Amino acid sequence: MVQGGDTRANEGGGLLSRLFGRNPVSGSPRRADARSELDLPDIQGFILRGYRMPMVRHFLLTVGAPAEARKLLGRLVSGDEADAPQITTAEDWHVGFEPGPGDDPKEPPRRKPDYCLNLGITWPGLVALEIRDRIPTLSFKSFDAFVEGAAERAKLVGDTGESDPQHWIGGFGAGGDHVLPNQSFGGA
Repeated sequence: MVQGGDTRANEGGGLLSRLFGRNPVSGSPRRADARSELDLPDIQGFILRGYRMPMVRHFLLTVGAPAEARKLLGRLVSGDEADAPQITTAEDWHVGFEPGPGDDPKEPPRRKPDYCLNLGITWPGLVALEIRDRIPTLSFKSFDAFVEGAAERAKLVGDTGESDPQHWIGGFGAGGDHVLPNQSFGGA
């Protein structure tokens, strides 16, 4: 529930909203792209577009305190960029071009963000965050590769020899790789 008893922020929220309590602060309504049935504000941007930014940083985090980790992840989808950087969504932006068919020419052109932040959560991460049971509609039986993890399936995808999991940096694939944030930047 939002401060003052307003429950609208929780209505119609996507998966990230439901898992981490997304509370849009911007005041702009969530809308699906007119050309698509997809809920673009609830899809991470790198799923649908390449950012083409010159720099990227990848992090590997281990969850030690589930409630605090969930709270932190919630801040990344809160809509309040003054509080924390926000996960980049799949909503469109156009840069240096005339407005496209889905753009309102009366609105100022959107520009490429200064940074793009996205994250992945592994199966051990879902377990460590204690949110696995909050995803009742998803059958993990159809996601064997996700549940087994990269190290278990390494030989199937050709990670052998120098690419074998025993050579992976920092114990990646050993079960402590829970949340994998990445930040692209330098493209404004």
